[in-house]
Amino acid sequence: MLTVAVPEGETTPDIFVLDMRKVPWDGSAGVTLTAEWDGQGMAATQSHAMLFEDFPAVRIAWPGQLPHIQEATAGLTQCCFTAVIAGVAEVALDTAREQVARRRDGLRAYERLEWARAELEGWLIKQAYEGMLRAMEEGRDSRLRSVQAKTAIAELAESVLQRICRVIGGGTFSRSSPFGYWFEDVRALGFLRPPLGLAYDQLFTV
Repeated sequence: MLTVAVPEGETTPDIFVLDMRKVPWDGSAGVTLTAEWDGQGMAATQSHAMLFEDFPAVRIAWPGQLPHIQEATAGLTQCCFTAVIAGVAEVALDTAREQVARRRDGLRAYERLEWARAELEGWLIKQAYEGMLRAMEEGRDSRLRSVQAKTAIAELAESVLQRICRVIGGGTFSRSSPFGYWFEDVRALGFLRPPLGLAYDQLFTV
């Protein structure tokens, strides 16, 4: 496990490695699972809490280089997180498409409009992610493009799932339906690496 922390007596954060292999989570080895994932939200990205007490953490072998590492790897990290959400949105659209096809003739005008917009936004997600990958491969404005794409996809994916839920109906939020879980999954991207507030700060300053 990798984490960023400010060591005691210092003022700047650094990267630390925690070896979690075969470590029990019951507190006996300094690691306690304080809030396990309970099925509510972020199934694909997890949502739990851990408490560490007297557990060894090894500083990265290149101390003091966190800003440079973040600068060099930010695009890759954003690509990885965004790929998960783009994949969830794609699967959600494929699954919804089967249901919409069965009742296509009975859709109301509003439902048809929402579905057309969901399809359009799904297409835009693919284009944004492809552009994100191209920027990383070419190395041109990769930091800016990765933030732009990640932010755009975060908002588009949430919109896509919301539209799907409107078209499919209230049953999408039952425990037997995957759409409610997927909706929480894609919303998570707006809160992660960087959260939307920081993302827009970066878009303004980069």
